[in-house]
Amino acid sequence: MNNQFRRPIVMQSRIILIIPLLIPGVLASRVAAADPPNILFILTDDQRDDSFSGMGHAWVRTPNIDGLLARGTRFQNAYIAEPTCRPSRAAIFLGCHERVNRMGFSSTAKLIPSQWKDSYVALLKNAGYHTGYVGKWHVLRQGFSIESLFDFCEAHDGHGQFYFDVEDPSGTKRTITTNRKKTDDAIRYLDSRPTDKPFCLSICYATPHGSKVRMMHKRVAESASLNPKLKGHPIYGGMYRDLDIAHPLQQTQNPYSHIPRDVMDQDKGRNKTYSYDYDLASNKEHHYRYYQMVTEIDQMVGELVDMLKKRGLDRNTVLVFASDHGVLMGEYGMGGKGLLYDLAEKIPCFIYDPRAAKDTRGQVRSELVSSLDITTTLLDYAGVEKSPFMDGRSLKPLVQSTSPAKSWREGLFLENLYVGRDTPLQEGYVEEDWKYIRMYKPARHYTDADLVHKGDEPVFEMLFNLKSDQGETKNLASSPEVKEIKARLQAMCQREVDRLNRARVDYQSQYLAQ
Repeated sequence: MNNQFRRPIVMQSRIILIIPLLIPGVLASRVAAADPPNILFILTDDQRDDSFSGMGHAWVRTPNIDGLLARGTRFQNAYIAEPTCRPSRAAIFLGCHERVNRMGFSSTAKLIPSQWKDSYVALLKNAGYHTGYVGKWHVLRQGFSIESLFDFCEAHDGHGQFYFDVEDPSGTKRTITTNRKKTDDAIRYLDSRPTDKPFCLSICYATPHGSKVRMMHKRVAESASLNPKLKGHPIYGGMYRDLDIAHPLQQTQNPYSHIPRDVMDQDKGRNKTYSYDYDLASNKEHHYRYYQMVTEIDQMVGELVDMLKKRGLDRNTVLVFASDHGVLMGEYGMGGKGLLYDLAEKIPCFIYDPRAAKDTRGQVRSELVSSLDITTTLLDYAGVEKSPFMDGRSLKPLVQSTSPAKSWREGLFLENLYVGRDTPLQEGYVEEDWKYIRMYKPARHYTDADLVHKGDEPVFEMLFNLKSDQGETKNLASSPEVKEIKARLQAMCQREVDRLNRARVDYQSQYLAQ
């Protein structure tokens, strides 16, 4: 094996090392209830909800994550607030929708210090936490550097690179992947942080994003294993390639049978940006590379958990895992995100709390969860009050109990304000069995007027029965049999639009009118 990849993959044999960490036993009970826990927040990129073995994927191998799921709490109905990278990350930092904070691809706004002071990072730092940040940033900013926001920072703007050339202390040079680099940076933080205060380390992996699909090997229609840089790699050297995998383009669909061309024209950028999902050979290769990256993420998480144990941090460190959104990989004849389909909207989300009661371990919660809940949850674990415009609820009570949640939300507002590549502006509302989506076509960047919709008719609507049509292929928006359901969901959607538009005005007065 090429020694540039000499770190072993953490697969089934290594899970034995991790399981003792996941069973707190008697020693964990000695951790005082009043001690604020350390927080490890892991955010991946473009990762869909069904992409771990422990979440139901048929052939991917993810033993470390599966072990955490078996001892933690999974949220199987977790939705991202904004289904594109920049606004989703800003929304998690600030705990509120793009409609309120204005941070997105189709907005000219930039994050400023007055907003940041009420981010989860700043609030934890003010409460005495030592803060670390590793990985992808991707939020436009003004008036500060990324490094100034954290006690430890190894961040990058944009998508970043896939390969890194590094040199060991012995002088040996080797090539490593982006996941390896970020994990090494995270371990360096764990080794250098002060030991007299709790920490919050946020790790934002830039995989399995589509940019890495291309960077891994530029010829997307052929095996990335042909790249000499991947020779001998225990994952990218050939994992899964002996499987004859099923993928959406084996049953090619016409995208315009789902969203009409005059609502979203694929030729205006989508089928170019995600061209590998519009071709049979490269779509299959996308699946191989995508799930190889997911398996490497699993390896990295396994190493991090192992390192926490070695440093005696395992019994009082809460691990929160999520992704910035999902992605279409040929479904509906399309690629990419920015749409309110579950495949782009739902994210893998779980929490492992070593201090939680034994009877909560391995539970799967069905409550509707927003990515904005993650922000509030991080603060709640630290005993810190959320800021006035944070819209999420804490997931901590759901982790610590097996009982049905009291007074939890019955529905959830969804939005996409990215209008590039002819993507429509979208608003939606999802509940247990139904999802409603409406679409508008603003001219280029959206404005305040585009968000009001007083009397404006949408250009297209979708209504799905999520119980009988989990694949969201049967649009019932024009069906007279469900017109009352549609009217009810329209009203709920409009109620949330009105509420958030009022919050948008108040937010501007507090943070942006200085």
